[in-house]
Amino acid sequence: MIKRLLLGLLFFSSMILSAQNTTDENGLKQGNWSKKYPWGTTRYIGAFEDDKEVGLFRFFDQNGKIISERNYETPGGISSAIIYRPNGNLEAKGKFDGKNKIDSWLYFSKNGYVLSKDTYVNGLKDGAEYVFYPDSSIAEVINWKADEKNGEWLKYTSTGKLILKASFTNSQLQGNYSSYYDSGKKHIEGAYNKGLKNGKWFYYSENGSQEKFEVHKDGTHIKTVTREAGEIKTILHR
Repeated sequence: MIKRLLLGLLFFSSMILSAQNTTDENGLKQGNWSKKYPWGTTRYIGAFEDDKEVGLFRFFDQNGKIISERNYETPGGISSAIIYRPNGNLEAKGKFDGKNKIDSWLYFSKNGYVLSKDTYVNGLKDGAEYVFYPDSSIAEVINWKADEKNGEWLKYTSTGKLILKASFTNSQLQGNYSSYYDSGKKHIEGAYNKGLKNGKWFYYSENGSQEKFEVHKDGTHIKTVTREAGEIKTILHR
């Protein structure tokens, strides 16, 4: 009886293996497929329908550890994806359309909390990127357009107080720049032009008094004016 059972299992296993990695008369992949690394460990397992991925695909690293899963909602098209860290913990999850990231993606820290949330259009970052503290409060907001930083950039303390406000144009800082102490009082105020400091920059102490100001011209530091022991001191840098 046991011998018959073992023979039956071997036959069933051979049937499954023979059904894998098949193509039809047109050379299109059909049914269950797996691919191996040159040294024999499995690289991926999944299924195809007319050469297009369907259902659940699992991908493994060179040592056989799972690194990602993709569950196809449409053949070869939109899929829900999960990406794992080497230790098996969650690293990211979101959606692909083919090979392009789309819609919202969540990224996780090594400790398991949501580290950031991005939005993609046709594989490019597009929209607001949110960075979070471990308690899920917002630490930073960066706006993107077609994979370039464009628009307002904000940073917050863990208690929700604004500590930085600036803007990007084509991934370069542009326009007014302001930073604040944790108390909410202004720390630095200035402006950028194409990623370079430009014009007057003011620096304040936490009690609100102006400590110094600088003059910049397209990234070149022209002069610094400070107040020391009640006297104004000017330092020329060129």
